[in-house]
Amino acid sequence: MKAMDQDEKRRHQRHNVFSAIMISPNGHENRATVYDLSESGARVGLPDDFEHDVGASLRLFFLLDEAETIILNAHIVRVAIDHLGVQFSPAQEEDIRHLMTELAAR
Repeated sequence: MKAMDQDEKRRHQRHNVFSAIMISPNGHENRATVYDLSESGARVGLPDDFEHDVGASLRLFFLLDEAETIILNAHIVRVAIDHLGVQFSPAQEEDIRHLMTELAAR
């Protein structure tokens, strides 16, 4: 039996992005970078001194411009040496699609 590669396991296609964001576990703000994004989650650079593990809830603040910020709720599904894998919480599809459209236009 052939092993599934990572792309075959994903529910949604990942899109490469490079955007500064703020993530907030438990109300503490951390600057980070989003490296890729899909309709179900993202790969986020690991902030300095970040001590949260798989399962922790996060809020991700995407500052699109001075007048628009998209806030998404997520939880950590993977912690690597230099990044986090996060999965978006349900019922945010409209905001996620809007975010993906805005980031693709940059």
